[in-house]
Amino acid sequence: MPPKEKYSRNDVIKAAFAIVEKKGFGELTARGIAKKLGSSTAPVYNHFTSMDKLAIEVIKKIKELLLDYTSRPYTERVFLNMGTGVVMFACEHKQLYRALLLEGDSFSDVVNEFLNILEAGLTKDERLQILSAEERHLLLQKMWTYTHGLASLICVGLIKNCNQDFIINNLLDIGADVIGSTIMKYNAKNTNS
Repeated sequence: MPPKEKYSRNDVIKAAFAIVEKKGFGELTARGIAKKLGSSTAPVYNHFTSMDKLAIEVIKKIKELLLDYTSRPYTERVFLNMGTGVVMFACEHKQLYRALLLEGDSFSDVVNEFLNILEAGLTKDERLQILSAEERHLLLQKMWTYTHGLASLICVGLIKNCNQDFIINNLLDIGADVIGSTIMKYNAKNTNS
């Protein structure tokens, strides 16, 4: 009977996640994971046939954490909570935000999947239920541009304020303009029909 493995697949993923959270994907190596585990590289290659497959598992964990942030009840408004969660994630996990959303387009499919999940969540916001799926999609795209910009500026240190109230008020200001404009267009279109 072969000896019991000391490190599980989950142990390897956790170690890889910790490395990416601290140093980014550029530092994710089998040797780095082995050092973090206090072992040889064998556990890494016993559980993963390539570092790319391990990186995919780390990306899944980053996405799960980001979705957790966007589902938290920062306010009574679902859409505002989503944006606040994105920016708070960037504040508290700069390397992870950078790895997923700022370092090239390697993970564009994950980002698109994340945006699709957020878009589906927009139907929970009472104010937006009157809008068509296409109108909600366009609204999300507009707000994503601003929210990602704010999160990116915080992430790279150009905006230092990570205060939750600052973030909420900032998103409320721009959201009032974007959502108000979208609903006005909807009302005008349906009044003239």
